[in-house]
Amino acid sequence: MIVQIPTQIYKSDARGALNSANHNCFATFNFEHYQDLSRNAFGSLKILNEVILAPQQRITRFINSNSNVIILPLFGGIDYKDNIGNEEFLRVEQIRVLAADDDLSLEIFNPYKSENVSYLEIDFQMGRQYFKNYFQQYIIDFSKRNKLNPLFEIERAIGFIGIYDGRKEGFYALKNSNNGVFVFVIHGAFEVENRLLEAKDGLGIKKVGTIEWEALSENAILLVIEVPLTSKD
Repeated sequence: MIVQIPTQIYKSDARGALNSANHNCFATFNFEHYQDLSRNAFGSLKILNEVILAPQQRITRFINSNSNVIILPLFGGIDYKDNIGNEEFLRVEQIRVLAADDDLSLEIFNPYKSENVSYLEIDFQMGRQYFKNYFQQYIIDFSKRNKLNPLFEIERAIGFIGIYDGRKEGFYALKNSNNGVFVFVIHGAFEVENRLLEAKDGLGIKKVGTIEWEALSENAILLVIEVPLTSKD
């Protein structure tokens, strides 16, 4: 008997587009005035936005309390600043992880004079948990190919990233059977659990212990996040 696994594909061309003169934002889940019944959050994973920022432009984001936020540059580098005193330049192959027990305001600036920059913003709403504000930077080691590399671990959410050669396979075994797993293709194409995913597509999977994939292109990059499906007080 074939076991039916609860899954949902989030195609890139169906993302919410929130555009302005200085930036474009493509939202995988419901965000601001983009609201669609098929695009509800996946467990504690509330926001997964791709942001493209024009040269010499800045945007401000307000982060809700009890949130974890991941900033992952995709192209170029960004200047980061928030209202609790953190400030830095963040480039590709670096990742910034922060947590806020209170509401937080952050500003992202593109310092380049003639090039757009892009980055992912990934937000988790973790329920009524006790947070200490923290601000940590990690460097991604892309020299280790065809395997998942640890990206972040916050509360009960765990993130990994991997760069794969064509036709190379991989798998991930969940640490907690009560969690779900969300995969997002940053670059290239993959077949994940017999489903074709192309660049900026996402796939949410529940009630599964292990997932498998195969890269369908060279230098394909996959983001894998184990996600709590329920809040924990």
